[in-house]
Amino acid sequence: MDQATQTAWLARTLKHIEGGTTDQGEAVTRIAVQRYTDPAFLARERDTVFRNHPIAVSFSSRLAKPGDFVTHDHLGLPLLLLRGRDGQVHAYLNVCRHRGARLVTAREGCGRHRFTCPYHAWTYDDAGTLLSLPHEAGFGDLDKGQHGLVRLPAAEAFGVVFVLPRQDGDLDLDKALGPLKRDMESFGLSDHLVYDEREIGLRCNWKVVIEGGLETYHVRHAHGRTIAPMFLDNISVMERFDPHARLYFTKREAAKLKTQALDGLRVRDFGNPLYFFFPNLIVLVQPDHATVMITFPQGTDACMIQGAALIPEPALTEKARAHWDKNVKIFWDALDEDFQMGQSIQAGFRSGANSHITFGRFEHPCGWFHAALDKAMTPGAMA
Repeated sequence: MDQATQTAWLARTLKHIEGGTTDQGEAVTRIAVQRYTDPAFLARERDTVFRNHPIAVSFSSRLAKPGDFVTHDHLGLPLLLLRGRDGQVHAYLNVCRHRGARLVTAREGCGRHRFTCPYHAWTYDDAGTLLSLPHEAGFGDLDKGQHGLVRLPAAEAFGVVFVLPRQDGDLDLDKALGPLKRDMESFGLSDHLVYDEREIGLRCNWKVVIEGGLETYHVRHAHGRTIAPMFLDNISVMERFDPHARLYFTKREAAKLKTQALDGLRVRDFGNPLYFFFPNLIVLVQPDHATVMITFPQGTDACMIQGAALIPEPALTEKARAHWDKNVKIFWDALDEDFQMGQSIQAGFRSGANSHITFGRFEHPCGWFHAALDKAMTPGAMA
């Protein structure tokens, strides 16, 4: 985030503190509960939103060296992600081109440049090329060049690996992520390292989890036992970069802005900038690191959370590990409160009590999110 934007954010925050206000939208938004419970609506989301937009699937530091690989299945597609000998991250469908068996069964590994199918030993290199197959003569004039692994577009930004889950697509992250990509890269996250990565299954619709990160209205009440004492109540700066958004969770330290010149100050010292990258990535910027949450639909009433901290250097000492463990615990403890609330909300949806839910004017980024979903699911819409 450039210094001019940081100064402007802090000025807006100070004005809200002095006036007891917060950013607000023009109107209240009503959303049908059916969007969270209808299998047909979920199928449309998966077939459009989660196929036509770049999706965060892993972290650059998990693929630090050529030969490093991870597998990923939360998108409903079996993925093999690897760092090739060319230094680039590649994504393939984790499917052998012979009979369709899963090519790589391990969750992760390193130093591997060849992958052999466990069924009939067809072997591929890290460029996806079919190198060899037993008893090749039995396949007549098989063209090995036409039987390489199916590649998907992949790219990296601010320490995160993105995949476009379409064989015929092009992935331009500068275009897809817009000015927020430059924002994120200004925080120096590209060379940060994954710390305490977790996967958590929840009994709620994926959108409920996203919405919990797009407003500060709930912090005082839902997080009363954890992070609420750190933050001012419902004071936030919110900006739309359709389909993405940028928010500011204002800490109590921001009250000190009343006595300071704003030029040269860092926003991350007075609150947490939160970046939402449509459709399912949230990055929370902390004073000395960032925390990441990626949400994948697994059913109308189920989702999978993939999350981690991105830290600036390896935690090689007990003191360093204690520091990061403390910070990560705060993150996950607060998220657990959100997750429990999300599961409660989903049960409420199923009760029939409400036909619609209501987002207040200071919850308007949730309305932005649903507007982006509608746009993305319009026939012919592409990222």
